[in-house]
Amino acid sequence: MQNITVADTTHPQYKDITLLSVKGFIDTNTAPEFEKTFQRVLADNKFNLIIDLKEVNYISSAGWGIFVGEIRRIRSQKGNLFLVGMSPEVTEAYELLEFETILKSYPNVELAVQKGFGKSKPSKVSDKPRVEKAVEKPQAEKTLENQGVSRSIEESQVSKEIEKKPNWVVRLLRWRLF
Repeated sequence: MQNITVADTTHPQYKDITLLSVKGFIDTNTAPEFEKTFQRVLADNKFNLIIDLKEVNYISSAGWGIFVGEIRRIRSQKGNLFLVGMSPEVTEAYELLEFETILKSYPNVELAVQKGFGKSKPSKVSDKPRVEKAVEKPQAEKTLENQGVSRSIEESQVSKEIEKKPNWVVRLLRWRLF
């Protein structure tokens, strides 16, 4: 009885990034199934990998060993491996084992693509250059900004006054109420 499903797909916008979506849990019984797919992807010379773990609720040392065991090979091929969508239970093990020093994780695939692989977000707007217009602020807003400046000056003066006055505990001690 298999308690794991692994699917590999190419990222829709970036064909050089491979997504491995895992469902179930990775333990000593299911790790060989995951590793088979993982090794097949590496054999196809796909070294920019995102492992989507949003539907994984447990990873044993056997599972972590697969990631850590191949990271050097992946990076030697100018690739990288990022983990995404980890559940709180999986994140707890990841942090406890201090894997954040070896493997980066992100909350979702989009952030892994942008921050991990440095790919820019595809624009949904037309390719026309965007022209920004300088907009003059209404007089009412300018007045409010000026009031904010004077208010911050008043606040700093008040705080200086407070610093000059002794603390209420000190005053009580001077009156010997304790």
